[in-house]
Amino acid sequence: MKIEDKLIESIESLKEEAFQLNRCLFDNPELSGKEYNSVKKIVEVLNKYGIKTRLNYCDLETSFLGKVIENKDSNVKIGILTEYDALPGVGHACGHSASCAISVLSALAIKKNEEDIKVNVDIIGTPDEENEGLKIPMAEKGAFDDYDYVIMVHLDTKNRPNWKLLAFETYKIEFFGKPAHAAASPWEGNSALDGLMLAIHGFDMMRKCTKPGTIIEGYITEGGVATNIITDYASGMYTFRSNDFNYIKSTLIPWMENIVYGCAKATRTKAKITKHGYPFMDMKYNNIGTKIISDIMKKYQMENYEQEKAVGSSDIGNVSYRCPSFHPSVAITNEDISLHTKEFAELVGSDASKMAIENGAKTILGFIGRTIDDKDLIKKIKLEFNGDKNGL
Repeated sequence: MKIEDKLIESIESLKEEAFQLNRCLFDNPELSGKEYNSVKKIVEVLNKYGIKTRLNYCDLETSFLGKVIENKDSNVKIGILTEYDALPGVGHACGHSASCAISVLSALAIKKNEEDIKVNVDIIGTPDEENEGLKIPMAEKGAFDDYDYVIMVHLDTKNRPNWKLLAFETYKIEFFGKPAHAAASPWEGNSALDGLMLAIHGFDMMRKCTKPGTIIEGYITEGGVATNIITDYASGMYTFRSNDFNYIKSTLIPWMENIVYGCAKATRTKAKITKHGYPFMDMKYNNIGTKIISDIMKKYQMENYEQEKAVGSSDIGNVSYRCPSFHPSVAITNEDISLHTKEFAELVGSDASKMAIENGAKTILGFIGRTIDDKDLIKKIKLEFNGDKNGL
């Protein structure tokens, strides 16, 4: 019996544990970087099944490393990533409670078959995907460099064998002016809000002259205190996205800087630009691994679709430049319901999540099982990752 078949077979006896974990995390959502009880619960489940865990992995309070299979005789190392942070106001509307349950269920099934698995497998807790993206400092510390590949599953309205992701950088933009009475002596003031508004119009002008796939979005965080006071301070947050990280760095950000400082001159104000959070990379797409995942999904009756273009962003993009990385999604509904909404959150907390959790585990376990059964697949995946056309 192939390892893939044994792993898939193990889902049935372990799935209730995963359903309960999803329910627990869903009912007790914790924001990015604050997932203290979530980690405690996840580790509790892993320890229950004999998976040793290490907390504060990479010096992050809510991260962990679980050693599912340790085999000193093998140089193959596979990582299962898991996310568990929630969103403000809408809880697990991104589905991370169920996504986490998928990763944990996959780890438990692998542990159950450890006598047959002659490679190394870890489960890695990666906190704060929704805000700063803490996989990024983890990647910078080399946390993923030794893996032959890593994989996790996200929830969606379609089954996708892998996600194409947009890169982005976010900036805080501040203008400093001079206050004055707006009616009595406006000529004595310099409006910081005018500087910011002019810059926003400049960003709007950028859009028509940028490459396809560019997205510029933001909001005003502070714009004044009264209508009769020339605003001496104004600020905003703006994100610049593209399917090409180099285009962001070489073109969009210098362009943005010219706009901001030009608007400061035009309004006789001063401007300050500060990077917010970590820069998210686009996804280094691996065609060989994606094709394998697509075949696995079809085998287990998951009709799937490849994205024509990148639409979202995630910090796994940064991981994908350190080792081959896979981010398939499983459908929780066939309806056109947007992620990050209360409607999607309701699905994650309902029985609809159960089939998604099972399908997600089949996707991860099918992929891991198949690459263990045929290690040439891992070699081909790594060849493509390293830019060798022999992998394709």
